[in-house]
Parts: sequence; C-alpha cells; structure tokens
Amino acid sequence: MAAKVGLSARATVTPKLLQKMIWAGANLSSYEEAAESMQELAEQPISARRIRRQVTAIGQGRIAEREQQVESLKTMTFSDRRSGSSARKAPDLAVVMMDGGRYQRRDHFGQEKVPEERTRHKHWRESKVGCLLSMKSDTHASDPCEEIPDCFVHATVVREIAKMAEKQGSEEVSADEVYDAVQARVEASESRAEFKPPKPLVRDVVASGQCSDTFGWQLEVRARQLNFPSAARQAFVADGAKTNWRIQREHFPQATPIADLIHALSYAWGAAQAVGGGVYSRWAQLIWQGDVQQVVAELDGHQTVLGKPPQDATSTDPRQRLHRALVYFTNNASHMNYPAYRKQGLPITSSHIESTVKLINRRIKGSEKFWLQSESECVLQLRADHLSDSKPLRSFWLRWQADQSGSNQYQTTC
Repeated sequence: MAAKVGLSARATVTPKLLQKMIWAGANLSSYEEAAESMQELAEQPISARRIRRQVTAIGQGRIAEREQQVESLKTMTFSDRRSGSSARKAPDLAVVMMDGGRYQRRDHFGQEKVPEERTRHKHWRESKVGCLLSMKSDTHASDPCEEIPDCFVHATVVREIAKMAEKQGSEEVSADEVYDAVQARVEASESRAEFKPPKPLVRDVVASGQCSDTFGWQLEVRARQLNFPSAARQAFVADGAKTNWRIQREHFPQATPIADLIHALSYAWGAAQAVGGGVYSRWAQLIWQGDVQQVVAELDGHQTVLGKPPQDATSTDPRQRLHRALVYFTNNASHMNYPAYRKQGLPITSSHIESTVKLINRRIKGSEKFWLQSESECVLQLRADHLSDSKPLRSFWLRWQADQSGSNQYQTTC
C-alpha cells in the first residue's frame, strides 16, 4: 500500500527539481525512462506525461529566445554580422561542422490524404546538427604529412561508408559505427606520430528539425555569440551536399570550406570497385595530396569506356558508381586542397559532427519513436544545450526564474 501511495503522490516541483526533470527528459532515451530515473535517483514520483509537458514548456522558452536572436541578427549589416562578439575571447581556431540525422515524425497521422513527398519518405525526417568547435593546432611551413596514413587507406574503413552512400534515402542508413572505427584508427595513428589532427577544446551544439535556411541562421547566431568571426583561423567542414556549401557561403564566408576526407575516400573506393585492378590506393594518395583533377580525369576516362548509366541503373552498377564519384569530385574539387589545410592546421575530417549526430540520435531516433514537430524541436534544442560545453542552460535558468511570478507557476504545472 505504501508503494502505491508513493507512486501516485504528486511531487512539488521546485526549480532545482524542474532542472532535473528537464535533464532526464531531454537526455534519456524516453520519457518513461526519465520518470523511472526520477523515482529511483531523486525519489520523486513524477509521471512521464508530466516530464513531457515540462520539457515542451521549457523547450519552447529556449526556442523563443533562439528565434529572437535570429531576428536580431537579420537586422544587422553584413559587416556587423562578421565582427563577432566582444564579450568573449575568440578561439585560435574556430571550426563549424554540420550534418544531418534521422528521426520519425507523425504530423501527418490521421490526414485523409498524405502529401506525395511524405508518402515517398514515409515518416522519416532529417534533423540538422551543427558543431561549433574551438580547437588547437600547429601551423606548418610545408605539408606535415605527405603520405596518406594507413588508417585512411584501409579499405574496410571506407568500404562501409561507400555502401551507405549508395543507399542514400534509406532511413536505416547511419555512418555512426563506421566513423567510430575511423576515429579509433586515427587515434592509433596519432600515437605513432603519423598524423596530428587539430585538438578540440570546447564544443557547442546546435540542433533543429527546421529547414536548412532557418538552420543556417541558428548556426550563425551561436557562432557569433562564441566570437567565431574574430578567430584568426576559421574552417567549415562538411560532406559534399550542396546545402552545406550554400550555408557556408551565406553565413560563414570567412571560413575555409573543407570537404570531409572520409566521404571523398568512400566515393573513390566505390568507383574503384567498378574499375578493378587495385586502383583505390593510388586514388586515395592522389586525393590526400590534393590532386583531385587527376582522379577526375581518370574517372572520366573509365566512364567513357563503360558508358553513362541508364536512368534505371542500380547503385551497384559500375557505370553508376563511376558517375556518382565523378559528379562528387567535380563538384567538390575546390574544397579538397588537403595539403594546404594540413599546413594551416585545419581539420580534414568531420568525425566530430558524426559523433555528435549519434548523440542526438540516441534521444530522438528509434523505430518506435514518432514525434510531433513542435515537441521534437523542443527536445532537439534542449539535447543540444546539454551537449554544449558552454552550458547555455545555466544562464537560461537564471533568466527563467527571474521571469516567474511570486506565485511560482511551475509548482502547479501537471
């Protein structure tokens, strides 16, 4: 009987307890797990429904602040936007990385007629995730690593990414495990002094389910707050999607655009399977040395021999593999001067954003999880806040408490 009374009793939500509820709801895998954790760890009988409502309410408060900051940024002149913030010391190396995750939405449930684009993609949507990294690295007079390390040549590492690239559009595609393997190999090479990538010092995270145009502004707002525009060295690292480079041009024109090396190698590996003869290792070395035009010329020659792929070609068709690689390297050649990036001490892989997307996905992605857009946006915002080293929620809670009335409205929320 005592247990039943304890589980049904209604806990008084103090500001401190509310912060714990928000942490549990935004970071654990489900609201049910959050409720169980509150009972076991805080000895507070708070229902999953109650936690969900509070996460939505606080998340909406954070989103309102974010939208206000974006609108303020839009009123600034171009020069003011590029001036940074004097309230914070600029990092020596400021790096912006972005990529997309996957999660399921249920906004269209119950509709008599589902729009065609939603039928095509079923329930899956893309979450946009950005990493703002303050990093430390050395600069060099010449390329500090002219020969490509074994960790990047190893076919088993890039092979899986190549396969995933061929399955683009599937909700089951994820490069998390592959990038974990890549990072492990990179760390192993560091211990042998083969390759020294920049060292991350501070990471801030931005996440949203809104369109890429809106996300670009959100990313710029946070970068300006961190004074990234004033950094002596700036880089923008992403895969080869056109949307990424558009955001770079519109919001981070001072940053050096860099195409992720691992994605580049995966396209080379896929094309090498169509050609045969062990050409991958040589192409990988050419890419590492920045001689992408030579790779393009060779791909073009092989495409001429095999012919262009028909419209109904499968992803494993040799002609299609060559075509995809040729298009990728042609479009991204200007972002693949890796020797220059190494000399400047800039990162050449997007492993940090890949691991961050994985952390975001732990909360929102799952075959059994279906979100309303308004609710998922709150969780994405709060999850990103908790993953940020600058802890933006600390100042938010101070502002939030100052705005509360003397009647303590948070105590009466169900």
